[in-house]
Amino acid sequence: MFKKDIQYYKFCGYGFLKNLRFFEAFLVLFFLEKHLSFVQIGTLYAVREILSNIFSIPTGIFADSFGRRRSMVLAFLAYIIAFLIYYFSGHYPMLLAATIVFAFGEAFRQGTHKAMILEYLTENGWTDQKVMYYGHTRSWSQMGSALSSLIGAFIIFYQGEYRNVFLFSVIPYLLDMILIMSYPSSLEGEMRTLDTSRIWTSFSNVAREFAFSFKRKDILQAITNLSMHTGFHKAVKDYLQPVLQGLALATP
Repeated sequence: MFKKDIQYYKFCGYGFLKNLRFFEAFLVLFFLEKHLSFVQIGTLYAVREILSNIFSIPTGIFADSFGRRRSMVLAFLAYIIAFLIYYFSGHYPMLLAATIVFAFGEAFRQGTHKAMILEYLTENGWTDQKVMYYGHTRSWSQMGSALSSLIGAFIIFYQGEYRNVFLFSVIPYLLDMILIMSYPSSLEGEMRTLDTSRIWTSFSNVAREFAFSFKRKDILQAITNLSMHTGFHKAVKDYLQPVLQGLALATP
């Protein structure tokens, strides 16, 4: 069995703090408070998802060249800047800028921390227990998500404005950034020389594989089934309040 050492609790603490997104359950209501239409809100969500996927290629190369810890620190800096822009902004262009910065942070973060966990398991010879180990750390992430909505509702109830949840979200993300900086340097991974040609090569490979997926019927069917399920869930979960309101009004 793996050992629950200090690094184990650091991994758990990262997941807990990372999911303290007090704004997440109230993001649509925040946008509505800023007098945005549902079309504008939809474009913000689309920009965030599209750019986080596009940015993932150069940010992944950055993590390989300059280290995973630096990549994670940049991710949290981007998150904090985005939160502050959301807090101070009142118009669509500024909210769009905040969304772009947030997508940049998402791209730097996604997959990087999982790679650090796998690196740590490899160092200690625990790779055969990676499912259980990651499940343990993931449970703390779920706990953070559960508390996040409750704390966010408490903040809005006593502060009276939706934008305040972004200001309070800076606190756990700042603590998480400090926590990441305390990770051992051995988790940086294999450092490679930065080569700009790798970025274009990676983009070309992704485009080639994307085109290939439309030529194979079995692959296309699998992608379509997964995309419809996950895409519908991700789109509807943030519009939960207006969806429930529409159902309540339609029931009589």
